[in-house]
Amino acid sequence: MDGGAAGGAGEERGGRRPRVIVAFGTDPDRRNLVEMTWIDTKVDGIAACEEAVRRDPGGAGARMDLAAALIGAGRRGDALTALDEAVRIGGDGSADAHAMRGVVLLIDRKRAEATRAFEAAAAADPGSVAARMGCGLAYLKLGRRADAIGSFGEAARLDPGSADARIGLGGALAEEGRYAEALAALDEALRIDPDSVPAHAKRGYALLGMDRPKRALAAFTRAARLEPGLAIVHIGRGRALLDADRPKRALAAYTRAVRLVPDSADAHRGRAEALLRLGRHERALAAIDRAVAAGPRVALARLVRSTILYSLGRNGEAVSECEEAARLDPGDENIAWELAEMRRLAASAQAGGE
Repeated sequence: MDGGAAGGAGEERGGRRPRVIVAFGTDPDRRNLVEMTWIDTKVDGIAACEEAVRRDPGGAGARMDLAAALIGAGRRGDALTALDEAVRIGGDGSADAHAMRGVVLLIDRKRAEATRAFEAAAAADPGSVAARMGCGLAYLKLGRRADAIGSFGEAARLDPGSADARIGLGGALAEEGRYAEALAALDEALRIDPDSVPAHAKRGYALLGMDRPKRALAAFTRAARLEPGLAIVHIGRGRALLDADRPKRALAAYTRAVRLVPDSADAHRGRAEALLRLGRHERALAAIDRAVAAGPRVALARLVRSTILYSLGRNGEAVSECEEAARLDPGDENIAWELAEMRRLAASAQAGGE
């Protein structure tokens, strides 16, 4: 994976102790941006680690080495068992063990449990950047954006040279709608690491939130040059181009994203919007149908489908689709407004045809 280390927890034993790392980068096949935790597993094989546990039955470090080797082999359930034992033993590696548990639980999407593990790591070692970063990521997954901002901010304070802490902070601030502050954090991340693809991409999305599509396009274009095989960068470019009223180029960007990740609901939805702007209504409907198939519970895809159906004169279906969007996201005021407007337009069209 790409992305710099945000920090390790604890001292390394014999030069082998796995360091818990929380960083931002790209997934293993380099097709998508991830906000991920992982472990620097520079340890021996599983058999050698199991032998070390037998030789040192009261050692937490040996169990952490074993857990790291098991994680590397994809045996996360067995890794959790080893880490539970390391936590029980305690000692100087307690923060490491809790943080490693958080890593495994976050990978397995057990977000509440992961949060508790990272919080325990932070309590055991208040100076652990990895624990603070892990808390930030877990809080974001739970929708606790204010807590995430606090955790990433503390990580940045603890490690002034960490680009990843500032990327996390910028992303959390952007999700809270605090775009100017997000941009400042991401600019600082780029001062530390000018070629950070996650920082450029998140900067692009922050600029979109500030309604600055041209500057957003420049950020996404920079990210695309650094990592041309990254789908989310092309999705961002497509959105910036649509916002800048350049649908033909937006279509090309979204099409490239689809080629990279054929089941991306965001990429198909973007293609549908671009095709609609270009007046290619039937092709737009085919594209949005693929978006809905990829993400059937995504309200925005349903909303776009409603607009396309209305453009094709299928007013009843358009209203039904907009109602489905409102059902999926009942708290979204924009969708509620769109539904009222769609009902009004459909009723007006029906009255005009009578």
